[in-house]
Amino acid sequence: MRLRKKIALLSGLLLGCATVAEQSVLEVGQLQEHQVQASEPAPLESDAELADYTRYAQWHNPGLKRAFLHWKSALERVAPARALSDPRLTYGYFVRHVETRVGPQEMRFGAAQTFPWIGTLDLKGRIALLGAEVERQRYEMARRDLIFRVAAAYYDYYYLQRAFFVTEGNVRLLAYLEEVARARYRGGTGAHEAVLKAQVELGRLENQLRSLRDMRRPATARVNAALGRPALASVTVPDSLSLTAIGFVEQELVASLQETNPKLQLSSTQSEAAALEVELAGKRRYPGLTLAVDYIRTGEARLKPLPADNGKDPLVAMASINLPIQRESYRAQERAATAQYRAAMYSHRDEVARLTAELELVLYKRRDAESRTALYRDSLLPKAEQALNVAQQAFAAGRSDFLAVIDAHRALLEFQLAYERARTDQALYLAEIEKLAGASSINAEDKR
Repeated sequence: MRLRKKIALLSGLLLGCATVAEQSVLEVGQLQEHQVQASEPAPLESDAELADYTRYAQWHNPGLKRAFLHWKSALERVAPARALSDPRLTYGYFVRHVETRVGPQEMRFGAAQTFPWIGTLDLKGRIALLGAEVERQRYEMARRDLIFRVAAAYYDYYYLQRAFFVTEGNVRLLAYLEEVARARYRGGTGAHEAVLKAQVELGRLENQLRSLRDMRRPATARVNAALGRPALASVTVPDSLSLTAIGFVEQELVASLQETNPKLQLSSTQSEAAALEVELAGKRRYPGLTLAVDYIRTGEARLKPLPADNGKDPLVAMASINLPIQRESYRAQERAATAQYRAAMYSHRDEVARLTAELELVLYKRRDAESRTALYRDSLLPKAEQALNVAQQAFAAGRSDFLAVIDAHRALLEFQLAYERARTDQALYLAEIEKLAGASSINAEDKR
């Protein structure tokens, strides 16, 4: 009995030897689940902004929910990885009783517990813990990707809306100019060519306006797909974007990328797990220990006079080890684990280089969008508006033909759309920078 108690005590200690790190991860998982369950946002209203859409998406998007459940599942696998294998209980009945001096042996009860080599369970637990960390990082990747998807769809919808309003205003202006050309033609002061040119240009703009109106439908569906809502649920955007500025220099953004990007954290964690797999493969060369105890039920002796130990039940304690004689097989497993570890290290380095290059490209695109925004706002748009006014005045005074008015109008429309595209790109690239380097690198500024 004493031996059984010792085995039970040892098993209990090994089963309950979760580290502080494990407990920390489990608590983080529970806290995250609590936060997700307790922070359901209110339904989106007609005045919802991008931040409202983002919060809504993080609650309702099925892909993000799937990633969270994968994380939760990995957390649940940590404790079993540290646990001993189940003990074995045996029962045997002697069909023919074994006669002994102290009596016939009738039945047999046994219990056995296997203990792997020292440190094996701890390694398995640490590997499972890193597996849970990998899933947490995948969840964070999915969350950042979702936030960017919502922002990208939102900004595309915003641009279509702004392009529609700009084009609609130009259609009204061109319709007025077409009436002017028609009136001048009727009055004998204008050419029929000007009327035809105005009608052709007006038809072109009306077709462009119709295309923009039709494009809003799939753009709406794209936003709602990220939100987990019906495809045609209403989407609202502001009349103007409040642009923000990058709060750090490029070197600091690269450092933030390497410290906070979940893809890099994931590849680093996978490298760490691969290193532990190498250590675990090395432990397979050492034997495991099995402790067992057998109890044999003994009946009354048939000898006369009865022996002093008549009917005494034997209790047998046993110990055994497995013989790891397949040395080459174990070496092959170690070599395979080592190769996997080296591959994980190279993968991490490649990921660092790739994401750093991606960040540099996005930063360039952001700077280019800022330059284009300033160019159109401060130079090209005012000049195009001035050119259109001059062309209209010259046409009214008979100093110019209507074709000059049409050309000036077309140039103004192109610059207006290009300006809206540049502002939208500026916001979109900023969202991509947040995805790569983290939102902490962005400061509110510049509402032009």
